[in-house]
Amino acid sequence: MNRTDAPGRGKLALLEYLQCTVPTGIRWALRGGRGGLAAWLASDTVKDLDLWVHSADISRFLHALSPLAAATVSLESDPRWLRHLVLVMPERFDHQLIDITYGDLKVGGALTCREALIATRSGTHGPMLAGVAAVSDLLLRKLLRGKRVDPSRLAEATLQWHQAPEQQRRCWLGDLGESLGSALQHSLPAILSGRRISQLQRATFLLAALRASLHQGGISLALRRRRRLVLGRRFRVPLKRPVASVMFHLAGPEAGRLAHRIEQVLFGIGVATQRIDAGTAVGRRLGRLAVAGIYGQAVIVTGDRRLSRLTASLFGVPITFAADADREEILKRYYLAAHRWYIDDTALAGRLAAGESAGTDLSLRAASTLP
Repeated sequence: MNRTDAPGRGKLALLEYLQCTVPTGIRWALRGGRGGLAAWLASDTVKDLDLWVHSADISRFLHALSPLAAATVSLESDPRWLRHLVLVMPERFDHQLIDITYGDLKVGGALTCREALIATRSGTHGPMLAGVAAVSDLLLRKLLRGKRVDPSRLAEATLQWHQAPEQQRRCWLGDLGESLGSALQHSLPAILSGRRISQLQRATFLLAALRASLHQGGISLALRRRRRLVLGRRFRVPLKRPVASVMFHLAGPEAGRLAHRIEQVLFGIGVATQRIDAGTAVGRRLGRLAVAGIYGQAVIVTGDRRLSRLTASLFGVPITFAADADREEILKRYYLAAHRWYIDDTALAGRLAAGESAGTDLSLRAASTLP
C-alpha cells in the first residue's frame, strides 16, 4: 500500500476533509473520546475511524461522502441490532476506514444509549460524543464486550458523567435497567464513582449483552451477523478484516496484460493471487481454487471458457474489467467483493460485488429506508 510521506498525514487530512465536507446542521460526532482519537492518529496502519450520525441525517451525510468514498465494505442495517456502515476511503487518505454508526448506540442488540439522549461537544478535530452518550461509548461498550477499560478512558467517561444533566442520567440508567437488568444499572454509578471493575463484573456485563442481543433478534439474526466466521484460514488483509475469496474472469487479447496489472495492484496491498490460464491442467486448476478458497485469496482466470456453477457459487459473481481499468477501479471492485460477507442484505451484497451502480449510493438507499 502506498503511504503518505509522514505517518498520520493521511489521517489528519481525512479529519480535515470531514470537517470541511459534512454540511452544517448534520448531527454527527467522533467516537472513542480523546484517547481513542489519539490512538487512531498514532497508528501507522489502516484502522477504523469510528463516527456516530443521527438517523435522520445519515442520508445527507453519505451523500456528502459518496463522491470520494472508494467502496462500502460493511453494511449492517437491521434496527434490532447496532446499525452501521463502513466506507473505505481512497489512496489520498491511505485507504483508511470510516465506521459510521447511525441511530441508537448498541453493542450487538444491547441498547447502550438511545438516540434521543445523545449529545455532542466541540473537539479539536470535530464534534465528539458528550454526557451519557460518551459514558456509553467509552465505558459501557468496553464492559459489554468483556474487555478491560483503560484508566484514561474511564477518567474521561467519569468526567462526562459528572457533566451530564441529572435528568439525562436518570433516563439513561432507566433505559439500561430495562435493557441489561437492574443489577448492572446500579453498578455503573458505583464504577463511575471509583469502584474497581472486577473480572467477574466484566463477565456479567458480557453475558448481559449476549442475552439482550439474543432477545432482540434471536439466534437466526446472531448467526447472520456472524456469517463471516467460516471454515478455513482467512488473512486479515488489506483492511484488517477476514476477507472472502474473489475471482476475476478476463477474456480477450488483453487478458494477460490485465491479469498482470491486477496481480501487481493486489500484491501492493498484501493480497495473494492464484493465476489460472487457459492451458492450466485440471489438477493444478482445482488445487489453486482450493488454496484460494481456504486462504481467502484472489483467483485470476483468463480465457473464454465458461466457469462452472459450483465455482461461481463458491467465489461469488466473477469480476470482469475493461482492458483500460486503472488501479482505483481494480481496488474498488476488489474491496466490494472481498467484503461481501459484511453486507447483511445478501441481494445488495451481490449487486455491490458485481459492480452495479455506485456502491455508496446503493448502500445509502438501504441505510436510509429503514426505521
